[in-house]
Amino acid sequence: DYKMRYLYQEDKLVVFDKINTAHYVFHEDTETFTVVYTEFSEDYQAFYDRCCADMEKAKQTRSYGLDGSKLNYFDASYIPWLSYEALHVELPDGHLHFPPIINWGKYHSENGRLLMPVTVRMNHAIADGYVVSKAFLLLEKEIERLVED
Repeated sequence: DYKMRYLYQEDKLVVFDKINTAHYVFHEDTETFTVVYTEFSEDYQAFYDRCCADMEKAKQTRSYGLDGSKLNYFDASYIPWLSYEALHVELPDGHLHFPPIINWGKYHSENGRLLMPVTVRMNHAIADGYVVSKAFLLLEKEIERLVED
């Protein structure tokens, strides 16, 4: 799931064995972001440590984390300033974009429950509702696990 990318320059569809993350560091002084690319690991602690190290490096260097050779990633971004009802990410370049774009916003309390908006943007050419629901069910399971700890 989520491992396809269309290389429009070559008119070629590729499927990767492994997908990594592209996430963002916000710089308050300039109100800009730096893209951070982090290699995925099944070992959560190793992945978390790698994310933290990559984010710290981006804070210091502000160097762009995607150099064109890294194509096996999906976008994950957090919008901590607002809790939203809906979010639509439109990609106007006209090229087929297959990697998911996952956004989540500020959590808030409502009727004694903590709620957090999450949006997954997928291209229906490679994913249907079942595939997208698996992502939400996995997220729900992981949040429940974190709350229990």
